[in-house]
Amino acid sequence: MGCNSLKMSLSALLVCGATVVGTATSAFAVTSPDFPMAGFATQNGGTTGGKGYSEVTVDNVSDLKSYAKAGNKIIYVKPGTYMGPVEVGSNVTIYGYQGAIIAQPSSGSAMKLSGSKNVIIRNLKFKGAGAHDDDDEDCLQVNHESKNVWIDHVDVYDGHDGNLDITNASDYVTISWTKFSYTSASTGHQFSNLIGNSKTKTSDRGHLNVTIHHTWWADGVVERMPRVRFGKVHVANNLFDSKDASYCVRAAIEADIRIERNVFIGVQKALDLYTSDGAITAAQMIENYEENVKKPQSGTGTAFKPSYSMSLTDVSTQAKAYALRDSIKLYAGATLPDPGASTVVTPASSSSAKSSSSVASSSSAKSSSSVVPASSSSAKSSSSQTPVAGEASLTKHGSGSTTQTVAAGESIAEFYFTVAGATGATVTGLPDGVTGTLKGSDYYISGTVSATAAAGAYKFTVTTTGATKNASKSGTITVTSANGEAPASSSSQGVVIVDESSSSVESPSSDNDVAALYAAPAAHLDVSIEGRMVSVHGATRMVYLLDAQGKLVAKVQPTGNVCSIAVPRAGSYLLRIGNELRRVSVR
Repeated sequence: MGCNSLKMSLSALLVCGATVVGTATSAFAVTSPDFPMAGFATQNGGTTGGKGYSEVTVDNVSDLKSYAKAGNKIIYVKPGTYMGPVEVGSNVTIYGYQGAIIAQPSSGSAMKLSGSKNVIIRNLKFKGAGAHDDDDEDCLQVNHESKNVWIDHVDVYDGHDGNLDITNASDYVTISWTKFSYTSASTGHQFSNLIGNSKTKTSDRGHLNVTIHHTWWADGVVERMPRVRFGKVHVANNLFDSKDASYCVRAAIEADIRIERNVFIGVQKALDLYTSDGAITAAQMIENYEENVKKPQSGTGTAFKPSYSMSLTDVSTQAKAYALRDSIKLYAGATLPDPGASTVVTPASSSSAKSSSSVASSSSAKSSSSVVPASSSSAKSSSSQTPVAGEASLTKHGSGSTTQTVAAGESIAEFYFTVAGATGATVTGLPDGVTGTLKGSDYYISGTVSATAAAGAYKFTVTTTGATKNASKSGTITVTSANGEAPASSSSQGVVIVDESSSSVESPSSDNDVAALYAAPAAHLDVSIEGRMVSVHGATRMVYLLDAQGKLVAKVQPTGNVCSIAVPRAGSYLLRIGNELRRVSVR
């Protein structure tokens, strides 16, 4: 397939030897494994992109537009912001370095596929102009009978009309490991994805075959995840947890939707049946996980059976559903490594590198924050791994307090920190169900505390990343039980509480420092690896081992001081014990 042409080493997680990394507490990131293409893009002869054609690396918008439109090419996009619209031809792969952003102008799209055939787009961020109640174009468009398209590991947010629409008889499309969201730059019409754009477009019949899997509709998305007319759409193993959602999937005229093994958490409505424009073919709900969904809606009819085979993660229990949720939050978005890279890169939770509010026009402009002037043919950017010079800062905003009390199963009052002088931020110590998400230069703390979260005081710390001298801010979220009671000591309940009170943290000075942090023993869990045997010392609760896509590999109830699990093969795994999640990489 097309990704075979990429000049990369994507062998699971890029760490030295066998290491254990805590996803909740790690200050540094890991790359996403290179999951294979699946779904409708594998049909109709398959999708190979620019495989077999020459390669080119671009660092300016003029070259990007020229090569993309011409097609017949593998294009690597260096870090920086490139102002669209970028028109894409056929037989092309476009693959971004970390920090490569395609920006949507005030009018038009960031990137447009119009009649394009055999296209692969991976590891890019698409920054919209902001969603408002006016008529314009989508941030990313697949339009006018485009066929065999794979969009993978991209981050699309603040699309003017929509984030990504597939319309006008386009066909054989797969969207995978992608994140859709909206930020404060959007004031309305936060409707993410449309498949089929008119009830009268009967020419769409027999087309619009689309697979969407391992994709995350995050905060800010209100509707259309997706909304479907006429198409056959497989919505499988996705995460829906936007606290702003009025509905997630909408079935409209002649839609045939297979909604299978998805995770819906804290949304108003998982499925909406819209029959005003005509009868729905099917919108079948199959083995999904729903938690705190306000308005349950059963499906209708029997959906199509896919013409392809696709392995899906079981989400029949909370533990399994949360494992898939964690995997998607970790890997969705532009989280793949740079071409030829062998070091760690930015994760999904902090993939939105801080960029300038406008695109520079000077031909000699330089950048220290991975922003390439879009109109410059000669401007170069620093590596996305280069620290931002100076001291970072975090400024708190929002109605929610950094010290608040909430009952298990309820949402916290959202707040956020504006990140300055750094490329991102991470958070440690939050209760299960509450997450940190970078949206532009703002780092949001939000979510619904898991109904099964142990009561206690959770000391959290937000820390900037990528600065010469990083900054930290701390707070406490106290979780009470359903009856409003909190224990005197949360530690007796097995709650993981991380205390990082330092106001500043020095960035590592070398790759060896980063490797040393990865190799350090994980806090709270004493885990060792010998060959393909993973041993957990001192565990008193059920130990779950899952693969990188969240599928259960093994579960073991400890009977002594050491619990050992034989790993079936080398690769990346997730180790869950109670409220802790650790990543295990075995070579």
